[in-house]
Amino acid sequence: MATYLDSLKTRRDAVATELAALDATKAGGLPDSGAGDVQHQAYKAGLYAELERLNTLVHAAQADSDGPVEVETRAGCIW
Repeated sequence: MATYLDSLKTRRDAVATELAALDATKAGGLPDSGAGDVQHQAYKAGLYAELERLNTLVHAAQADSDGPVEVETRAGCIW
């Protein structure tokens, strides 16, 4: 059975993969439609917000554990 931390990491990886796969053929990879029916940019923003929250939860869960702490850096920022 997956641990809480493993589950968080799995979801984080899935969201990151979805963001990386965005292109002009997928939801989130297009500009919003003029009619307002499809909000691609809101979908993409939601994925980024979820990814940020998952990173926070992963780091909190790691801090609560006795195991090693995983640190990601991007452009000089620690996530």
